[in-house]
Amino acid sequence: HCEHQVLKQDLIHKHKEALQVCKSHNLVVMKTNRQGETEALEIEVREEQMMDDKILVEMDQKVINQQNTLEIARVPGFYITTNPQLNQHFELTMQINRLKMILTLPQKESQ
Repeated sequence: HCEHQVLKQDLIHKHKEALQVCKSHNLVVMKTNRQGETEALEIEVREEQMMDDKILVEMDQKVINQQNTLEIARVPGFYITTNPQLNQHFELTMQINRLKMILTLPQKESQ
């Protein structure tokens, strides 16, 4: 979102500079161009935000699928963390740490 703010600020700065050097007979054309550029940037920002939201939903679904698989396999400490009453960040961190520990077990056994 900081990137979007920078793009908007750059566009505003560009438009201010153009206004300062613009001849009066070109003012209407320049304002029309400015409006078009602003609208195009707003559309681009909205599309990027929609894509970000879509990616987050897909990632959440993959996490839920993984949690479900591990819960069905009866791996201790794994369950779906979509309950808003729980501290989801803490629960996810704990599950990530458990997975890391499980993944290091075969390495320790082979040593």
